Amino acid sequence: MTNLEILKHCRLFELLSDEELDRVLDLVEEHHFRKGDYICREGAWGDSMYIIGSGEVKIVKKLTTESNWEITSLRHGDFFGEVSLIDGSPRTAGAYAIANAIVLEIFGRDFKMLISADNELSNKMLESLLRVLINRIRATDDVVTQIMTEKLAGESQEAASMRDVMSRMMVGR
Repeated sequence: MTNLEILKHCRLFELLSDEELDRVLDLVEEHHFRKGDYICREGAWGDSMYIIGSGEVKIVKKLTTESNWEITSLRHGDFFGEVSLIDGSPRTAGAYAIANAIVLEIFGRDFKMLISADNELSNKMLESLLRVLINRIRATDDVVTQIMTEKLAGESQEAASMRDVMSRMMVGR
């Protein structure tokens, strides 16, 4: 499978024409990972995102020094690391190959240059990115709701205070 075909299978690029995809293709770096190799580590500085071309990648978050939460497994066409791509913040989770993998990487400086050079391309990319981020926020809301429902059943006083805390976190107060 070519890198162009990989990009065509990624939701982030679904609105782009072949010509626009060629422009993105010029920016990607191809990496090969063996089973067990870390692609990125939680807490490490990041300014790039990754698109999976082949293989399988596990996204993990540290819960304690001895345990991890296996958030999800990603495959061909999936992508991760987009938060660091935008804000250059430390990685919020780690990612490692659970099968040999080919992964494309796009750096933040190149992404920002690409979207600042062409308004039409920028609008398409940002629309796709916003759709994905909104879907991820909705999925997170569902998880938080399920956890709060299970944890706080019958604890109405604590439930009210936890809801207040979660609300403040969500709106950034």
